Amino acid sequence: MSNPRQLNYHQNNNRGNSRNNRNTNYRQQQQQPSQVLQDIITKKTIRGILRINAKQYTDAFISDPDGGTDFYIDNVRERNRALNLDEVAAEIKPKREWKILPECSYLVERYIRALRNGQMPDDNLNEDNQQQQNLSLKRDNKRETINTLNRDNITLTDDIINKIPNEYFQRTVKVVYLFRRRHSMKTAGLLRKMPDNNPNFALFSPMDSRIPRLMIPMNNCPLDFKDRPNDYEKSLFVAKIVEIPPDKKFARGELMESLGDADTLEAQSKAILMENDIRDEEFNDEIIKCLPLEQDNWNIPDEEFSKRLDLRNKCIFTIDPATARDLDDALSCERLENGHYRIGVHIADVSYFVQEQTPLDNEAAQRTTSVYLVERVIPMLPRLLCDRLCSLNPNEDRLTYSVIWIMDEKGNILEEQFARSVIRSCVKLSYEHAQDIIDHPNKEFKTEDFPTITNNYSVNDIKEIVLYLYEISKILRSKRSGALTLNQPKLQYQIKPDSKMPLSFSIYQQKESHRLVEEYMLLANMQVARKLFSTESIHDKVILRRHPPPNSTALQNAIKILKSVGIDIEGNSSDDIAKAIRNIENESTKKLLIHLLAKSMQLAVYCCASCVPDNNYSHFALNVDFYTHFTSPIRRYPDILVHRLLGAVLNYNDNLYQAPRALEQIAQLCNEKKLSAKTCSERSAELYLAVLIREYGTISDEAVIVGVKDESLDIYLFRIGVPLRVGINNLPLDHPRTDYKKMSNNQTAELTIYWKENDPPQTIKQILKPFDVINVDIMSEFDLNMKKLKLTAQLRHPNAEKITTLVNLCTSTLPDNMIAIQQRQDFDPYSEY
Repeated sequence: MSNPRQLNYHQNNNRGNSRNNRNTNYRQQQQQPSQVLQDIITKKTIRGILRINAKQYTDAFISDPDGGTDFYIDNVRERNRALNLDEVAAEIKPKREWKILPECSYLVERYIRALRNGQMPDDNLNEDNQQQQNLSLKRDNKRETINTLNRDNITLTDDIINKIPNEYFQRTVKVVYLFRRRHSMKTAGLLRKMPDNNPNFALFSPMDSRIPRLMIPMNNCPLDFKDRPNDYEKSLFVAKIVEIPPDKKFARGELMESLGDADTLEAQSKAILMENDIRDEEFNDEIIKCLPLEQDNWNIPDEEFSKRLDLRNKCIFTIDPATARDLDDALSCERLENGHYRIGVHIADVSYFVQEQTPLDNEAAQRTTSVYLVERVIPMLPRLLCDRLCSLNPNEDRLTYSVIWIMDEKGNILEEQFARSVIRSCVKLSYEHAQDIIDHPNKEFKTEDFPTITNNYSVNDIKEIVLYLYEISKILRSKRSGALTLNQPKLQYQIKPDSKMPLSFSIYQQKESHRLVEEYMLLANMQVARKLFSTESIHDKVILRRHPPPNSTALQNAIKILKSVGIDIEGNSSDDIAKAIRNIENESTKKLLIHLLAKSMQLAVYCCASCVPDNNYSHFALNVDFYTHFTSPIRRYPDILVHRLLGAVLNYNDNLYQAPRALEQIAQLCNEKKLSAKTCSERSAELYLAVLIREYGTISDEAVIVGVKDESLDIYLFRIGVPLRVGINNLPLDHPRTDYKKMSNNQTAELTIYWKENDPPQTIKQILKPFDVINVDIMSEFDLNMKKLKLTAQLRHPNAEKITTLVNLCTSTLPDNMIAIQQRQDFDPYSEY
């Protein structure tokens, strides 16, 4: 019998071979590759990424390659052992096996009756016909068998089925082939006895319900687990999936290590990283050897000055969070004699240090992004690069790429220059410094109000340039009126430096100083994208960031919900949606509106331009034709590729050596890792909130109702951006007096409950419907089924005092030395979708 911790080294060494073997076994159960590829060509089969619903693991989806509604997989067996985010081929089922949309079941029955009588139904249904049928109606809590035309009680000819409109259905598929196992095959979870008390195995139950339960050999478990399993009831382990047999209830696995008590902050944080396959390890010696040997006294080689634009005498400075260490962008602005402005965006030249096909480049290409947890950051590059050699620290010569514009007073670009350059930042400003200048343009600032300013520039010089930049940034923002920003509340935490335990939180506030920097970063990204795409010599290798339009069905459902409460969105463009948001004044309504619309948005993705089949490179939220990421090469690998491409355009270096198809694969990996990093950041923030509330006890706050079901409410804690589900079964109600009305064409769903009062004896009626603001109690508890701390909520009595104790955990200003490391503002509010 072995200690799980001791297995880690050997298992990692053999992991690659095990994965290859697993793929071989998997494919032997599936169709032949040649047949699959042929069926994809004829559109009998689709190819895509499997997405499994984290809240309902039996539901899975694959995006339509042609941009239609998602394909649906109803059960685990028809996923054919594919895991979340695996790349698969799925065969489209016959129409009689498609899922009838719940809101369209009446319409389907109506069509069947009419067609059997030799008639064609009228498409113009009146409101009575649509009673209790509406496109925003969701599935009830109790899961029912999928509703299809393939039922025993009806017999339909193919002719009748084919005449029923396709929009009444969601197409269903079944997985027939695995192209690529994207899942890490690792998971965190709890160890239990087998349900049948099999003494040779233990049952591993993953935290992630989308992963099958594993049978772990008993000799791979802790020595005393067999005799004392209850001692490990809350011990969190990491396991790897060894095999997923096609005909077994459980998969087979091996323990890799123990993470400790499952309800601790440390164990849960490690589990988050493990589940998302984040590489949390130091850079090895082979990678470090790629860096300059004279690390402490490195200077820019003389030959670089002859190849670059020398901007060291210009007034260039950074604006960043006060605690930032990796300063990868700087700004400059000069007012010219003719009233025009010379504005520069200067980005650290990371590609100078990260040379192609080196161990350092290979490692960065595997990590693809820095990962920001509440308490720390896992960097994409070694700290020596992030914090020193590439960081645009004040009074130090640094290598950069510069984008320089001559603009008139209306923000029109008159001239544009792209160049490799050398800069020397004269001061490191924080957002607070810049905001102070913006808020007090007439104030006489003193030298001690700012960090040390070098290069013979003064406080007044810095103040003047910040105000120039600010005025032009407002004009640039107004010119982007068709762009859409769906910013949801973000939390940052005050933590104890020693224990890393949270003390309080604050709501991240985006101020004008943030928007100032944001505008120039967005402009630089857009202009670099245009420059690259318009250059024929590299056209086929350009890395772009595209944002597809919203999922049409999800967006229409959201629009119908909003219309039922009197909020109209005229059209589906980013401008239409942005206008609707601007017209809402009520805080809770606006935040719920943003929450609902964000759920319909697709993720923005990296791509190689020549590999986009429909040549649709546009970015929906930004409302631009071309966009890329250029401004954050210290923490995003696509930016390094873009720097290399720009270097090729400027004849500084050769074009990328990879073929377009290889670049597309790199882009896909960047998409996967970016999503994993985003998930880690969000779950880390959720974990710290749960720990904070657990330490404090029950808190109360207002919430807005998102959706109403027969036994529960979906709510949104709009102040902190947290969605929860609230059950009503445990409330002191006068049962069975509960009335539930489904949503009709012009009315929202509503739930009427009757509270039981004893003193004096009476019943109090409460009607609950979407967009109502209610009071709830919020608790934190360890869920043994989910194997993690989670937030729960309970509806407060309508006559109870309306209190908000959430503010007791919130601090409006956190001292810099106590703030947890937060994900830096990306200056790209559209990166999340």
